[in-house]
Amino acid sequence: EVGSARGDTAFFFAPLVGEVVGIDAAEPAVAAARAAGAARGLGNVRFEAADSRDLAPFAEGSFDAVLLADFVEHVTDDVLRPSLAEAFRVLVPAGVLAIYTPNRDHWAERVKAAVPGLQRPDHIAVRPAAEVVRLVEGAGFSVDDLFFSASPYPLLGALDRLFSGAG
Repeated sequence: EVGSARGDTAFFFAPLVGEVVGIDAAEPAVAAARAAGAARGLGNVRFEAADSRDLAPFAEGSFDAVLLADFVEHVTDDVLRPSLAEAFRVLVPAGVLAIYTPNRDHWAERVKAAVPGLQRPDHIAVRPAAEVVRLVEGAGFSVDDLFFSASPYPLLGALDRLFSGAG
């Protein structure tokens, strides 16, 4: 997992896979994730401090899957392009890249963009899905699936289903 922060997503996937490696450029985040992993007694999760643009600690073809969950919206193209290239490098042939990120064309993101103070200040690069696809394909990947997931929050989920054609 690229941009694993405190490890929540890595911990979610740990029971479902053989091993999870989380990387983050922020040493405090890596330390917090390591402590949380130790407290949970998870032996198949580890966290490393690494820059997503340079995954030199990992050999070519090291991973079956690379996940960028809540990462893409936090980085500009000059960081995302080399990060995607490195993800491509460390994946086995026919490995899977999975991305979870807001879509700028979604109704909720349009509302956040229009109302001052609603958008998170660290969401510096909320892109339309087509732009994410272009960047992913530019790194050598083919896009096999692209889909929208309704919010798990009841009210927002209901609005998502109501306005699903709008985003």
